[in-house]
Amino acid sequence: MEILKRVETLSGCPVEFKPDSSLSLRATLQMAREGAPAHVLRYRPSNDPIDYWVAYQAGYALRLFDLPPNERFNFTGTGEGAEQVEALLATGQPLSEADKAVLPEFAKVTLQWALLNLRSYAIGMRIDQWIAREHPSLREMQVAGVDSLQQENLQLLSKRVGRLSVPVPLLAPVAACALFADRLLGTSVYAIPYRAAGALEPGTELLRISDTIGSDRRNDRELVDAWASSIGMTGWYTWTPYKL
Repeated sequence: MEILKRVETLSGCPVEFKPDSSLSLRATLQMAREGAPAHVLRYRPSNDPIDYWVAYQAGYALRLFDLPPNERFNFTGTGEGAEQVEALLATGQPLSEADKAVLPEFAKVTLQWALLNLRSYAIGMRIDQWIAREHPSLREMQVAGVDSLQQENLQLLSKRVGRLSVPVPLLAPVAACALFADRLLGTSVYAIPYRAAGALEPGTELLRISDTIGSDRRNDRELVDAWASSIGMTGWYTWTPYKL
C-alpha cells in the first residue's frame, strides 16, 4: 500500500505485518522507537479487506513523521488520574462493600481506556477526514469500518461492575466520535444512544473544539490538551520526546 511506503520513507523504518487474533480492532500499528528495527502492524486475520484499517493506523504514523524530529512526541500516562477516576465512579451513589472492593481495579481499567480514547479519537477523527478526502477509493471500506467501531463503542454504555459504570465525562470522546461519524457518513443514528447516557452535551463540546482548532498535524497536541481540559483529564498524561 502506498500509504505504508510513505510511512517507511518518512521514518526510515520498514513496516512488518503480524497476524494477531486477539485484537479487538482489525489492525493496530506499533511504531518503532528507542532503536526498534521496524514498525509492527498487527492485524486480525480475516477474509475481509483491511485496507481502510491499515490506512487509518498509518495515518497516526504519518501525522507524527511529517513533523520535524524535535516536534515529535509520545503520549504517556502519568498515573495521576487514578484517584480522580475513583472519585468519579463513587460520586452520587452508595457503594456496597463488593463495589468498594473492585473500585480500584475498575478505576485502573477505566483510566487506561479513557487515556486511549482521549488521544485516539481526537486525532483519529482528523485521520478519517483525511482518508475521506484523499483516498475516496476506500470509501466503502471506511463506511463499514466506522460502523463497526461505533457498534463496538456502544458496549461501553452497558459496561458495569455492580453499580460501577464508566463516568459520563469520560464517555465524551466516544460521544464526540459518534457525532463525527454521523457527520462524516451523513447519518443521524450513531449519537442517539449517548443522549440517554448524558454524554451527548460534553461530546458536542469536544466536537466543537475539534472544529475550532486547525487540522494541521502541528496542532494535534493542542487538540488533545483542549479535550483533556474540557473533560477534566489535564495532568493524567504527559508528552515526552519521541525517539526512533
